[in-house]
Amino acid sequence: MDKFYITTPIYYASGKPHIGHAFSLIYADVLARWQKKKGKNVFFTAGTDEHGAKIAQKAEDAKINPQEFVDELADIYTDTWHALGIEYSDFIRTTSARHKKSAQEFFKKIDEAGDIYEGEYEGLYCVGCENFVLERNLKDGLCPDHKTVPQKIKEKNFFFNLKKYLPEVKEKIIKGEIKISPESRKNETLSIIESNIGDFSVTRESVKWGIPFLRSDLSAGEQTIYVWAEALVNYLTALDYPNGEKFKIFWPPDLQVIGAEINKFHTVFWPALLLAAKLPLPREIFIHGLFTIDGQKISKTIGNVIDPLDLVEKFGADATRYLLLSQFPAAEHGDVKAEEFVAKYNSDLANGAGNLLERSCKMISDYRGGKIKSEIKIDGGVEKIITEAEEKYEKSLNERNLFEALDAVFHIIKTLDVYINEKKPWELNKKEDKKSQDNLDEILATLLDGIKKVSDLLEPFMPAKIKQAKDYIAKLENGEIKEGDRLGLFPRM
Repeated sequence: MDKFYITTPIYYASGKPHIGHAFSLIYADVLARWQKKKGKNVFFTAGTDEHGAKIAQKAEDAKINPQEFVDELADIYTDTWHALGIEYSDFIRTTSARHKKSAQEFFKKIDEAGDIYEGEYEGLYCVGCENFVLERNLKDGLCPDHKTVPQKIKEKNFFFNLKKYLPEVKEKIIKGEIKISPESRKNETLSIIESNIGDFSVTRESVKWGIPFLRSDLSAGEQTIYVWAEALVNYLTALDYPNGEKFKIFWPPDLQVIGAEINKFHTVFWPALLLAAKLPLPREIFIHGLFTIDGQKISKTIGNVIDPLDLVEKFGADATRYLLLSQFPAAEHGDVKAEEFVAKYNSDLANGAGNLLERSCKMISDYRGGKIKSEIKIDGGVEKIITEAEEKYEKSLNERNLFEALDAVFHIIKTLDVYINEKKPWELNKKEDKKSQDNLDEILATLLDGIKKVSDLLEPFMPAKIKQAKDYIAKLENGEIKEGDRLGLFPRM
């Protein structure tokens, strides 16, 4: 059986998840479910990034120890993903013993290869970013993202010899050995590589809430592994690196889904670290765009954060999945207007997919008791449109374009709605002549075939609702639908 290893970013456990985080998980979950339907052996990961100065500070502010702080946040993340129907294979926490072991082993291997050296860093450090920042990028002396004054730091660090591996990383990206999609993000990565980027520090002396950096000569002192570098190892931890059976089966990743804000770490630093550790590189890294809400960046300060659980409570899990994925093509940045969610829910789900399945099942039940003879041919014109839409759907998912895949499915839904309104099966049902009844048979057979195909195509996107629909269609074909029974997938709001 072919394998498919898909990963998502592990989110920093300093606050609750928002819709931008949820988008990555839903996006990957759809692709994981689609690959399972194709018969692949799928392994799909999520997790939380739980070390660093920012978390230590937040725990201190909350008057609890850092482990208690991240335990609470990790529970919120897992609860949120379960509420959204995310079916991951493993959830990695970077404070776990297994991750500590993998991270230390990984950096020890790179160190022993001679690619980590001692140096000194002096510069400005933003605790919120967990990163050094350049003075030229500050706005009025403040970090543009966190509106705080960076700390001036001078400390001993251990650096990774990034420059040694950049030519090879660049070559592999250009040749497509590491596929970076969309093309605009690939070009962005190549620009980063060509910008004379220097070696980067993989340890911190002043950050105590982290994983100790081990050296065979014990010269590291109390250095901890830099949180951004250590977090990348979660993709190995999930497979019990270095000697686990899962590692032998699933490495390297077939697809790594990330957001645009962490491009540099995943498309430049990560491949270089893997080359130094002599490990195979990810086959594809897909970088999706970022959400803004009403034209503004998602920000607790602005107060425009949308909690995914609030959407689930209002719309249900599957409708929330659809509403987020159908906002804009994932390859682009996009703006979300929360007040438009209800209108989109009603137009696409209540009046669209839900209504089509409801009225089709009702007519098939009322007019034929659910029994459609298998030898009845379906409408050739509709069949052609459905086949073309299925081909577009498959092509779109292969290109990681879930927006276009959904568009293909909803083209089928609109086609079947128009077909019903043009053919008027309710009028044919009143006529007893053979021609009218044969026409009605063809219409109902076409609708049954159509709603089954729509259900199959939507299953990775809306798994719970489609299970409900498929169970109802099975009852329909067994003649078990009673008067007054309703599918009721998406009640109108």
